[in-house]
Amino acid sequence: MFAFELRNWAEILGVGREKEVTAIKEKRLFIERKGETELFKERVIKDIEFEEEIKPEIIFITTKNPIGPVVKYYYQKFRENIPTLLISQNGICPIEDAKEALREIFERESEKIRLIRIILFNPLDKKEEGDKIFINYSLPIRIAMAKVSGPGNIEDIVEIFKKSNFEVFEFPQKEVKNLEFSKLILNLIGMAAASRGFSIEEGFKDKEIFKEEVKAIREFVKVVKISGGKFLNFPHYPVKLLTVFFNLPICFLSIFRKNLAKLISEGRERKPKDLDEIDYYNGAVVELGKKLKISTPINEKILKRVKEKLSERTLRI
Repeated sequence: MFAFELRNWAEILGVGREKEVTAIKEKRLFIERKGETELFKERVIKDIEFEEEIKPEIIFITTKNPIGPVVKYYYQKFRENIPTLLISQNGICPIEDAKEALREIFERESEKIRLIRIILFNPLDKKEEGDKIFINYSLPIRIAMAKVSGPGNIEDIVEIFKKSNFEVFEFPQKEVKNLEFSKLILNLIGMAAASRGFSIEEGFKDKEIFKEEVKAIREFVKVVKISGGKFLNFPHYPVKLLTVFFNLPICFLSIFRKNLAKLISEGRERKPKDLDEIDYYNGAVVELGKKLKISTPINEKILKRVKEKLSERTLRI
């Protein structure tokens, strides 16, 4: 998605695993947006083909968590003219994982590498029909962005995205962690339902599942506030208002649960929740709670349920 949308304002070299690269080279990968389908034609190489001679100005990592090994794989090839690093992973640990990987390679010099955090709001969907792969998303693409560390500002990066018709919400460096907290609350909504195999609309119809959804959010809000963090509002995504709303009595919230489910589902374009990164959703809440010595039993329950579901899926495969 990013490579496709940025192609007119940046020279893009895509790097991926053999399966994805083969699909692109065999013209089997398609982009679906604005009701139209278009073949993905960008220049790509396999990750094992990425050599020191390739000298990008920016490395934009869009792989799933964990990000540390990926950062280390690419950045160990550089000793000078270190590229800016953009990371867009879900959760509240990608920044620390990336910084730790850079420290392993460059030690104190790692602080001189410009690191930028990007938060993506648009849901994506991937489907396969026969041997063809379709990536579906809506426009405009909305992202939040903030500099984590390194020299200068991020105006050059912001400009590239804006020229590519992204809606960019820029935040100051001091709000980076709060940016991650605020996005995670959006990721958490619907996980209790998804852990049982239900969509948000299906799950919210059930009073007990809805109650679990609310309690899981409340646990997260509690640990964030005790950690010294806070929640930020984004255009189109009033996260601060959501935290207030979910703190109302559950008996009162239940009256609006169907309307709320419809609103959230439409915002997500009814795309299914991804359970594969549960360690970086509810698992992140549990880990933060442990660090602060705060109990998070509801998130632990959801985490355990999903782990069991994923384990069963692996055994069937």
